[in-house]
Amino acid sequence: MTQNGTVAGNGTQTDSLKIVIVGDGGCGKTSLLMVYAKGDFPEKYAPSVFDKYVTTVSYGGKDIQLNLYDTAGQEDYDRLRPLSYQEVNLVVICYDVTNPTSFDNVTIKWYPEVRHFCRDVPIILIGCKTDLRKDKEKMRKLRALDLAPITYLQVGVTFIFIYLTDFLSKVIYKIKTFTSTPSLKNKSY
Repeated sequence: MTQNGTVAGNGTQTDSLKIVIVGDGGCGKTSLLMVYAKGDFPEKYAPSVFDKYVTTVSYGGKDIQLNLYDTAGQEDYDRLRPLSYQEVNLVVICYDVTNPTSFDNVTIKWYPEVRHFCRDVPIILIGCKTDLRKDKEKMRKLRALDLAPITYLQVGVTFIFIYLTDFLSKVIYKIKTFTSTPSLKNKSY
């Protein structure tokens, strides 16, 4: 875990984690981060270049600051994106569940890139835009290509925060366990 914690307004030390999110342009990375960090869903698509969102979660009675780095997925930024991987604690690879090419790029582009620059860093894969699976026109196009989803879990928007918060608690536990392993503790990422 990054130990360059910050001091909160009440004088207590806050640990911080650096989480970088990658994936194709337009796959839903920014929307995911904005909903989680700010509670707002963006009204229209505006490509991110390299934005940072900050939120705090409680874990084990301690506040942990999550520094969420939204990267640009477009090819134009392939040479700049690796700069965001420095000192990272977790990488989230996202793909658009309604776009088969986006999913293919997980194995063709994103996983190899992340493994190259972040050898010992945990990775999480998240499928975004599951709400668009209800879009009849989108489903018709996917069926025509024989790419319609077989099944999926339907979750109401109010539960997204509960699931994501619970999920991140488990991730924080794993990161703390991972970084407290003696052989990995002093490694620099």
